Formats: sequence, structure tokens, C-alpha cells
Amino acid sequence: MSGPTQRPSTARLFSAPLPELLAETNAEIIDAPAEYEHFEGVALRQSAGPIQVVLPKTQSPRERDAMARLLVGRLLGTPMLPLPTSLEARSFGGAL
Repeated sequence: MSGPTQRPSTARLFSAPLPELLAETNAEIIDAPAEYEHFEGVALRQSAGPIQVVLPKTQSPRERDAMARLLVGRLLGTPMLPLPTSLEARSFGGAL
């Protein structure tokens, strides 16, 4: 995947088929190593290349879909609806 990263609208973030959303935002899902037992996911953006959304393989397809959307949206600064406190996303280093 290549090209500029686009910030999706809130509606698009939550309604687009995940493969389309990933293509539009220049993102890809990568499976996390199995040894990270309590790991929920992370999105990484380097200066070049796609956004890497790292998720555990043990998550259900529904959990992976929701977490990928949350992480991509937060990383790109898409306005989000109030989320449950159990879903927390943080940014480390750099600016959003």
C-alpha cells in the first residue's frame, strides 16, 4: 500500500467495510506475537509506508474490526463519539 494517508470522516470510519477503510487510510493489519498475553493492539505510523495496526490473532473478528477502526481513527485524528471507558487509546511521541 502506498500514497497519502487520508483522515476518514467519523461516519466512514464506522461504516466502511474494513478492507476499504484500510486501503483509504494506507493502513495494514499485522498479527502480534502470541507471547503478548494481555496486549490489545497498537497503531504505528512511520515517516514512510503504511500505518501498521498490530493486533493479537486471538481476538475475535469483531474485536479486531472494532480495534482496528478505533486505532486508525485515533491515530489520524478522526472525531470520535464518546467511547466506553474500557476502551482507552493513548498517543506516545510525536504529534497527532
